[in-house]
Amino acid sequence: MNIVLTGFMGTGKTTLGRLLAKKLSLTHVDTDELIEKSQGLSVSTIFNKYGENYFRQLEAEVIKKLAEENENLVISTGGKTLLNKRNLNLLTKKGIIITLIGEPELLWERVKNSFLRPLVNRSNKERFIDLYRKREPLYEQLPNKIKIDNLSIVEAIQKIMDILKAETRQLEVKLGERKSLIIFNRFLLSSPEKIVGPDSAHKIFLVCDKKVYQINKPYLQRIFPLYYLVPGKDRSKNLSQAEKIWQWLIAHNVKRDSILISIGGGVIGDLCGFISSTILRGIKHYHIPSTLLAMIDSSLGGKNGLNFRSIKNAIGTFSPADKVFIDPLFLHSLDKKQLASGLVEAIKAGLIGDSRLFHLIEEKTEMIRRLDLETIDEVIYRAIQVKKEIVEKDPYETGLRKRLNLGHTLGHALESFYRFKIPHGEAVGIGLIYSLKISEKLGLCSPELRERVKSLLEKLELRTQIRADKKKLIDYMKMDKKITEKGLDFVLMSEAQGVIIKKNIPEEVMLEALKEFIIENIDN
Repeated sequence: MNIVLTGFMGTGKTTLGRLLAKKLSLTHVDTDELIEKSQGLSVSTIFNKYGENYFRQLEAEVIKKLAEENENLVISTGGKTLLNKRNLNLLTKKGIIITLIGEPELLWERVKNSFLRPLVNRSNKERFIDLYRKREPLYEQLPNKIKIDNLSIVEAIQKIMDILKAETRQLEVKLGERKSLIIFNRFLLSSPEKIVGPDSAHKIFLVCDKKVYQINKPYLQRIFPLYYLVPGKDRSKNLSQAEKIWQWLIAHNVKRDSILISIGGGVIGDLCGFISSTILRGIKHYHIPSTLLAMIDSSLGGKNGLNFRSIKNAIGTFSPADKVFIDPLFLHSLDKKQLASGLVEAIKAGLIGDSRLFHLIEEKTEMIRRLDLETIDEVIYRAIQVKKEIVEKDPYETGLRKRLNLGHTLGHALESFYRFKIPHGEAVGIGLIYSLKISEKLGLCSPELRERVKSLLEKLELRTQIRADKKKLIDYMKMDKKITEKGLDFVLMSEAQGVIIKKNIPEEVMLEALKEFIIENIDN
């Protein structure tokens, strides 16, 4: 993961970048210095001889190369570098952006005697402040802001470290006789003692998503000598994969007091929850979710499911992880689609029990995409609180907990139809607006809520229509794990009652509601 410092001239990006890199044992690079090295000319000379547009082209090439080839850097950028959306998108994919903010009068005092800054050479104080005011709205749109006014260098570094390594909160979730401790802790892998703590004397086994392991290999290979890698695809959630891991654990002398640590998305969490609850009749399980979807939903609640014969989560147990560590810095490796897919579960939580959460996602969509850690922490925490309140009252899904399946009936059917090659969140998103459409048809709510959810999904660039066979989807919904002898439990929204569960929705209503979201015909 890279750490990228941005901000206006004089905010201390280069000085702070060098000191931060030293503190974190990372390599520091400065984009202006890289340009000077490649051209054999100073930035001022490039500006004077070739103009600003030429310099910005060179800058874009440097950013592209850094984004493609480098990891574990502290990158100090130019004052305008990340105001270019392409540069911002490239560096966000590989790291966390820290935005340094200062009052322009103070910044002028810092830089007014600098002859190496081309924009300062052309400015007096009034023009400098005017330039700042023009850029100020753009800096306000960047994530993880730190006001550096009146901070010493040591204090500014500490502020950055507070953002990167904060342990922000904890909460305990009670599931019947079991408890799960949820710990919010950033940059977790740099402090392995926070994961194992007093349990370090026990034998530790790691099961990790292959891709996540490669991204975090410098940390993980040092912390976990015993590890097993699994593709983080839904097709890995099966008995064959579980058997391979059982054999690996037994071959390495797993004991009742051993600890299985899993790192990955919902697939890895489900798989390892099932394995830890069955091997030797149960061993400790700590889960570190690496996707937003898993942080919000699948890592909490204790349901562990394997897919069987195209049926989603057909085999499983109720066994919560003993500890769940939420570290939003893992999210830097997700692409835009994966992040948006995870947000669908937060949207669902907002619909079920926290209107402020729903509004927060609508209002701060871009900040979430830019990985503003405070915003993401708040989204995850509020979504977990909604689920915690429900699962503590109904740990084994006998009644109230079924509300959490809002959107999942069609969502799971779409996943089965596409043989689990569609992102879970995107499938559930379509399932949400489908459930709201049925609710409308039954006179339970008006179209406004569905339109609002649809608009948010489209803002997140998720599909709200998809090609599929309606009849097959109905058949898959009838095989859903929520079906009982009394019929299918369908989770709907009522303006008067909130989330409700209805049985035996007429098939003609289900088919009619599908028309808005399903494009016929397609061969499965």
